[in-house]
Amino acid sequence: MKKTKKLRILALSTIATSFLALQSAEAATYTVQKGDTLSKIASNHQVTVQDIRGWNNLKNDMIYVAQKLEISKQATNETVKPSNPSTTKPTTPSKPTAVSHTVVKGDSLSKIANQYNMTVKEIKDWNGLAADTIYIGQVLKLSPSDSVPEGETVHNNGSSGAGTSKDPTANGQAINKKTVEVANSLVGTPYVYGGNTPEGLDCSGLIYYAFNQGGLKIGRNSSEGYFSNTTQVKNPIAGDLVFFQNTYKDGISHMGIYIGNNKFIHAGTDGVEISDVTYSYWSTRLVAYKRFDDIK
Repeated sequence: MKKTKKLRILALSTIATSFLALQSAEAATYTVQKGDTLSKIASNHQVTVQDIRGWNNLKNDMIYVAQKLEISKQATNETVKPSNPSTTKPTTPSKPTAVSHTVVKGDSLSKIANQYNMTVKEIKDWNGLAADTIYIGQVLKLSPSDSVPEGETVHNNGSSGAGTSKDPTANGQAINKKTVEVANSLVGTPYVYGGNTPEGLDCSGLIYYAFNQGGLKIGRNSSEGYFSNTTQVKNPIAGDLVFFQNTYKDGISHMGIYIGNNKFIHAGTDGVEISDVTYSYWSTRLVAYKRFDDIK
């Protein structure tokens, strides 16, 4: 009788262990749903974004619907004994091994700094950021020694090393930051020839509206006019101007607001949008990066 009771207990214990193992196996992966982000998935499963990226060999935070993600480390059969609290010394969390971070919706410099155990100042210094403004899709270096991924360096076709290398004044940086925020909020605004309001904008109209809203009082001008009354810069920063030639006509014919990582906001034929200066159409027409004199 006692032997039968022991066998029953052993059988029940085996079933329970198998059930728990099955639950762990099922919880080890997650299928990405519409609206998911790595930070959202990490929060829901009480892990870190860095953990998920490491377990899935992700180079950045981009994920796609129906993607299968590992969300826990592979279990081992070894039981780790807890350290003796009286002899364990507190340790400082190590910096992440990730090379870069791709900005996603909801990110801020402080959030990214906390996520990777670093300071906002470090991120700004390593990425040459004059302000705290960042943009969805922007790639940020996470250490001073890391190189920016190929294709993320500033594309300087038209600059040829000419122009000023001075950073804007504090007031100028504040204007740039606000201007870029205004321009970013206008993405999707329809293109209207001669337009300079949120109802409709052309390329120079976007410059006129965004900078006036950003705190720099400028008059309405054409792309050629703005080109003639600005100073070329060696190392463009977010808020500087970028000029192109030979688009719909010969000579200076288009312009936009540079936002970093080779991206710029401009009023294209389909409306205000974000484009990349390294794309062949723009790279072959790039003339220069410039800055209003009052922002120098």
